[in-house]
Amino acid sequence: MPTRRQFISGCAALSAGWLARGTFGAPRLIGAAFSARPDCPDTGAFRPDLTHPFRAVPNNQPTFTVGGVRFAAEWFGDWFPNDAIPFHHTENVYPGGEPPAPTETVNVAIIGGGLSGLASAYLLRDLDPVILELQPRFGGTSQGETWRGTPFSLGGAYFIVPDEGSFLERFYRELGLQRTVRVSPSTDDPVEVNGSIDPAFWDGPAGDPVARLAFEQYRALVAEYADHYPDIPLDPDADNQWIIDLDTMSLKDHIESRLLVPVPDTLRAAIQGYCWSSFDAGWEGVSAAAGWNFIAAEEYGRWVLPGGNAGLVSAMWERLRRREPRSALCPASVLRAGCRAIEVRLLNDGHVLVVYKDRTGAFRSLRARRAVVACPKHVARHLLPDLANDPLKVDAFSAVHTASYVVANVLLSRRVRRDWYDLFLLRDGNFPPESNADQAHRPTDAVNGGFARGPHPGPNVLTFYWPLPFAFSRFAVIEPDAMTNFAQRFVQQIDPMLAALGADRGDIDQVRLARWGHAMPLARPFFIANGHAEHARRPIDDRIFFVHQDNWALPAVETCLLEAKTMTDRIRDGW
Repeated sequence: MPTRRQFISGCAALSAGWLARGTFGAPRLIGAAFSARPDCPDTGAFRPDLTHPFRAVPNNQPTFTVGGVRFAAEWFGDWFPNDAIPFHHTENVYPGGEPPAPTETVNVAIIGGGLSGLASAYLLRDLDPVILELQPRFGGTSQGETWRGTPFSLGGAYFIVPDEGSFLERFYRELGLQRTVRVSPSTDDPVEVNGSIDPAFWDGPAGDPVARLAFEQYRALVAEYADHYPDIPLDPDADNQWIIDLDTMSLKDHIESRLLVPVPDTLRAAIQGYCWSSFDAGWEGVSAAAGWNFIAAEEYGRWVLPGGNAGLVSAMWERLRRREPRSALCPASVLRAGCRAIEVRLLNDGHVLVVYKDRTGAFRSLRARRAVVACPKHVARHLLPDLANDPLKVDAFSAVHTASYVVANVLLSRRVRRDWYDLFLLRDGNFPPESNADQAHRPTDAVNGGFARGPHPGPNVLTFYWPLPFAFSRFAVIEPDAMTNFAQRFVQQIDPMLAALGADRGDIDQVRLARWGHAMPLARPFFIANGHAEHARRPIDDRIFFVHQDNWALPAVETCLLEAKTMTDRIRDGW
């Protein structure tokens, strides 16, 4: 990204730089006086304020207890119809065999109200876009909650400090984020090993000169790529061959080829844990280009907002909300939450037909001059009948693979003493290869939910990130006993994690589990080198555009925002 960025941070002594983890995967805003259109569909009584990316933790919510720890008795995060059935396969069975005739015409229809969709809408705000979002709230994997005055994230946690004068810096400042952000250098991040903080972890094992040399060489490699940064998305005006060459090998193979001594077990485990957390894949399965894009970005520091990336999407949502019409004729003209896109196809008159189900389950259609598909490719492929005419794009969509994620928010009755942001959980100092991850998955790190507010007394929230870096991980979060299984597994591991922070089970008010079924597009080798990124992001007939982190299979805030900028510029150029 114009220097990439999404979840990572700095390097003091370059040591902790690789590890800060950033949030994962996964939207934002609008402007211009929006007039109520007489042909706008009447979707009934509706309160757009209820679609806000943040919500307060309700009082007296049902809970269940495992090992003396109270868990909220419902999943948060993704919604799965029937907890299993992929509805897009059968959703476009229309009464009478044909979709209903369009009842409105809009300039731009945006499919998906997460980071990519909201950013696209904001950048096209003067064109009065309409956003269709499947879930009842906007924000995608960047939704959040608040508890006793502390906002916390259900998904994405932070993004990289933007380059001065860059599009990203201007974008963030336009949203006013600089007024609430707190910058976190990764050099302040503690590393937990066997239930204790190891302040000298990045020096390497004491008494092992070969291992310490490996740590030193690794830090030098981090510095090299921080200086010679592999921008993704690729800069079309730059010589990108060296980045493409990096994309043809795994991060593991590249690091092992560059270090002059064997990678010691402790360093291997640390890098593997980082890859699990940031990519939802092992270092043996992550492209070296993507790996260094993330690791090197750590050297720039992180912007942390109250509530993590929910603070970013909320800033965009707030501006979108101001665009809502005041007329009762069209109560959800901009922010159409609970509206599930069914089909997006080209029309012979130069427009795009968008068919969706509204909040009542009724089929509706609209005509749009342009459409932005801001949902994952595994969903988009079921929406696009015109995709069948483009075999290269079909292959590119098929090359996008995803993995699931669980986030556990631990609501503490008091604040942890140390002023820290991201705690990396190395546990016994071992992260297994990706091939064994289905048996050994566990939380990889925790962020301090109150960090952006600065040191203060009172309750706090610890957000534990729990990647599932194995094939078919989606089924692990939708099986009938999934919540109980994750709760039991979390309780079995929580004591050493809390002990490292000077807390214990008695400090826990409640644990809230969020599941994300396709949170992370997997940054596998050759995705860029084989041309998949080029074809996945290519518009259809310059009328249907694609904005999503999986355009580049790179799970980063910056991917979403930079692709939104690129594609909305193209829309304007062709307007």
